[in-house]
Amino acid sequence: MKSGITSSLMVIAIGLAAAPASYAQGCCGVAGTNQTAACSMERMAAVSTPGEPVAAPTGKSVFMQPVQAVYDGYIAVQGALAQDSLTGVSLAGTAMAKAIQTDSMKMLAPKVAQQAETLAKAKDLATARDAFKPLSDSLIQYLNAQNIPAGTYYVAYCPMAKASWVQTDKTIMNPYMGKGMLHCGQIKH
Repeated sequence: MKSGITSSLMVIAIGLAAAPASYAQGCCGVAGTNQTAACSMERMAAVSTPGEPVAAPTGKSVFMQPVQAVYDGYIAVQGALAQDSLTGVSLAGTAMAKAIQTDSMKMLAPKVAQQAETLAKAKDLATARDAFKPLSDSLIQYLNAQNIPAGTYYVAYCPMAKASWVQTDKTIMNPYMGKGMLHCGQIKH
């Protein structure tokens, strides 16, 4: 098991060296392609074993497991929805729910697992975006209650969708409006 994790982390490290700017935004493909979410999902699935360290979008583990796995999955979903894609959304939702359900320390509330499961079942963008809103609210509430270094994550808000989300940098990538209004919104903190 450890050798599989080590191999996965080496692959991630190689990916970091190859494309650090795009990885910092939670993607490893070309903007506007479905590679983005798929690559993020592969990274998350490869290293999201509860109790093991996981590489965050910044290249460092910031949160304890399973929060790190949930955060990584969430960021991958945010990127997919911003690109009007469902690629990897079901996988991420399922992985997030499983990570929360198997957490012996119960760091995230059971309702967050239910929200992730609802997201995993989404069959279209509108349903996925609706499911992403309460999941975002729960994650924002959890993150705000923690003592997390500034710049680790950003909370953005879209007045048109009347919803917030978490992202890894200050460039607005709106998961609720997608490519049509990708940069609609503002960083709240």
